[in-house]
Amino acid sequence: KTDFYRLFFEQLARRGFDVKRSQSSDYIADIYFKNQLVAYFSKADTVIQNPFVTVKDKLIRLINDTAQDTANKAGICRDCPYTDANEKLPNGSYKLAEYNGVTLACKEHHLFGYVFSTYRTAPDSGEMMARQIFYNKEFAGQDFAKRSGLVDERALFTEEELRVLHAGLVKMSILDQDVSNEARESVERILDKIEDIIPELREQEMEFDFDMEFGQQEEMEIGG
Repeated sequence: KTDFYRLFFEQLARRGFDVKRSQSSDYIADIYFKNQLVAYFSKADTVIQNPFVTVKDKLIRLINDTAQDTANKAGICRDCPYTDANEKLPNGSYKLAEYNGVTLACKEHHLFGYVFSTYRTAPDSGEMMARQIFYNKEFAGQDFAKRSGLVDERALFTEEELRVLHAGLVKMSILDQDVSNEARESVERILDKIEDIIPELREQEMEFDFDMEFGQQEEMEIGG
C-alpha cells in the first residue's frame, strides 16, 4: 500500500498537483492545485473535496481517476474471489479458507478491488487476532499457508533466493565436469521446478564468461 501512495502522489505531481503530508490525523495527504488546498486523501483511501473552497468537478474526477489508474497498475485483484457460497462474516468480509485456527478472508474495496486478510481466531471468544492485510491475492495465500501450517515456512524460498539457486545450478550443470549423471538429472528436475515458479527463467540466457571459465579449468588441468 505504501508503494501505491508513492506512485499515486508521483502521478498527481506530474499532473500539476502539489501533495503534502496532512496536518490532520484523519487524512494521509493534503492535495493542492495552483497553491489552493482542493482535496484530502483519507485513511479510508477516499478523495474528499475541501468544502471551504470552490473546486471544479473535473479536477476532483482527475484525482480519482489517477488513484484508480495507479491502483490498476499496482496489480490489485479485480476478479471477485468469492461467491454466494462463501460464508459472509459479520464485518462484511467473505471467508475464503480456514485451517488450524487461521482464516483467509476477502472484502470488496472501492479503490483496491478486493482486499485480503489473514488472522487467527481466539478459541474461546472467537475474537480476531493478529490480523494481516494484503492487497495482493498471491501474497495473502502464501501468508495463510504459512500461518495455518499448511506449508513449512522453513522449507520456502523467496523469489530472489530461487533466482540465485537457478543461476548456480545452471552454471554447475554446464561447467562442472565431475557431476554424475544421476546428480545432473536431479539438478535438471530442480531447475524445472524453479522454472515452473518463475517461467521467465526458462527463456533467460545465462551470461557466462566461457573463455575465462574454461580457460581457468584448462590451466588447472595443465598445472595438475
